[in-house]
Amino acid sequence: MTASSMRGGALRPTTAKRAGRPWLTLVGGVLGGAMVGLDGTAITIAAPFISSSVNATLGDLELIANAYLVALAIGLLPAGKLADRIGRRRTFVIGVAVFGLASLGVALSSGVFALVAFRVLQGFAGALLQPAALAMLRNAFPADKLGLPLGIWGGANALAIGLGPVIAGLIVQGFGWQAVFLLNVPVAVLTVAIAFFAVAESKGDATGHGGLRKLLRDRSVTLGATLVGVSSFGVFALLFLLTLYLQNTRGMSPVAAGAWMLAPTCVVVVSAPIGGILAQRFGPRWPVTAGLVLVAAGLVGLTTLDRGSEFSDLLVPGLLAGFGTGLCVIAATEAIMGGTPDELSGIASGLQQVASQVGGVLGIVTVGGVMSWRVSDALGRHTAEAGLPDPVAATVRAGTDAVTQGKVPDGFEPGTVGARLANAVSAVAKLSFVDAMGVAFLVVAALSLLGAIAGVLLPKTPAPEPVEEAPEPALTP
Repeated sequence: MTASSMRGGALRPTTAKRAGRPWLTLVGGVLGGAMVGLDGTAITIAAPFISSSVNATLGDLELIANAYLVALAIGLLPAGKLADRIGRRRTFVIGVAVFGLASLGVALSSGVFALVAFRVLQGFAGALLQPAALAMLRNAFPADKLGLPLGIWGGANALAIGLGPVIAGLIVQGFGWQAVFLLNVPVAVLTVAIAFFAVAESKGDATGHGGLRKLLRDRSVTLGATLVGVSSFGVFALLFLLTLYLQNTRGMSPVAAGAWMLAPTCVVVVSAPIGGILAQRFGPRWPVTAGLVLVAAGLVGLTTLDRGSEFSDLLVPGLLAGFGTGLCVIAATEAIMGGTPDELSGIASGLQQVASQVGGVLGIVTVGGVMSWRVSDALGRHTAEAGLPDPVAATVRAGTDAVTQGKVPDGFEPGTVGARLANAVSAVAKLSFVDAMGVAFLVVAALSLLGAIAGVLLPKTPAPEPVEEAPEPALTP
C-alpha cells in the first residue's frame, strides 16, 4: 500500500498475511504472459504456411492475425474488473486453461473460419490471464518489494515478444506451423499446476463501483498509464519500421530479420529489472524520464540507416532504445501499481495493459501516416535525380503504397524491363523508403522526449508505506 492508495479510502494494514509462494507466483505469471506474447508475434512467421495449408487469402491472414489482437484489447479492462470480483488466481487459471484449449483448436483447424474463431478465443483468454497475472504479483509481494518482480515480469514478456519470430521460424521449419500452437498446451498445463500450488487467491472490490474512476483521479496512476502508452508507441513503431526495412528493403528472411532485432528487444530483459529496482528505491520519476531520453537517442541514431547498413549500424541505437524502454515501462507500471489499493489491482492491471495496446496501435498508425506522406515527396525527388523518363517516373510515383512498405512497385522486374532500369527503380524506391523512415523515427523520438518531460511530474521518491493501525485500547471498568 502506498500513500496514493490512502487517498482512496481509509488506511488499511499493508502487512496483511500474504500466503502462497511469491517467486513461484512470478514464474506462473511469466509463463502465462510468454504464451500471449509469443502467439502475438509468431503468427507473422506462420502466416505463409497457414495460407498454403488452408488456402487463405491475404485478407484472411490479416483477419486471423487481427482477430486475436482485437479480442485481447477489448477484453483487458473487463477482465481486470472480473479478476477483482471473482478472484485473481481463478481468473488467471481460467484464462490459461482456455488459452491452451484454444491453441489446440487453432492447431487442429482446417479452415479459415475455425482459425479465426479459435484466435478470437485465444485473444479473450489472453485478456483474462494478463491483468490477473499482474494483480497476482501485486498481491504476492509487498509494495516496497514489487519493483524487481515487475522488472522480471516485464523483461520476460519483452523477451517472449522479441524471440517469437525466431522461435516460431525454427519450429515451423522443423515441425510445421501447427507445432507453434501445440507448444502452448503443455505450457498451459504446467502454468495451471504452478498457479494451484503457489498462488494465493485474492479478491478486490466486491462491488466494482467507481473503481476505474477512482484510479484515474490519481495523477500517478493516470500519468503512469499515459507513459506506458508512450513507451509502447515507441517500441511498436520501432519494430514495425525495422521489420519493413529488414524484410522488404534489405530482403532478409523473417528469421534473419528477427535475429537482427534481438538487440532492441532482448536488452529489455536487463533494463526492465533495473528500472523496477530504481523505481522501488528512488521513485518512478527519474527511471521513466531517463528511459524515454534513451529511447529518443536510439531513435535519432536509427535515422542514419540506409539501404546498405550493417548490423553494427543498428546495434548501438537499438540497444539504447531497448534499454530505455525497459527502464521506462516498468517504472511507469510501478507508478500505476504502487499507487493502487489492493482491492483495485485487477482493474489497474487491465488499465496498464490497455495503455500498452493503445499506445502500440497508435504508434503503428502514426508512423504509417508519416511514411505515406514522406514517401510521396521523396519519390518525386529521387525519380528526378535518377533521370528516369517521365512515363517511368509517373508509374513509380503511382506505386507509393508499395514503396511505403519498402518494396519496389510491380512491373519493374529485371525480366520485364531489363536489369539497368530495374536496378534504377529499385534504388529510387529504397532511397525513398529510408528517407521517409528517418523522418518517422524523428517523429517518434520527439514524442518520446515529450513523454520524458511529462515524466518529471511523476513522484520523485517512492511513497512511504503506511504504518499499521494500532488496535483500539481495551476499555477498563
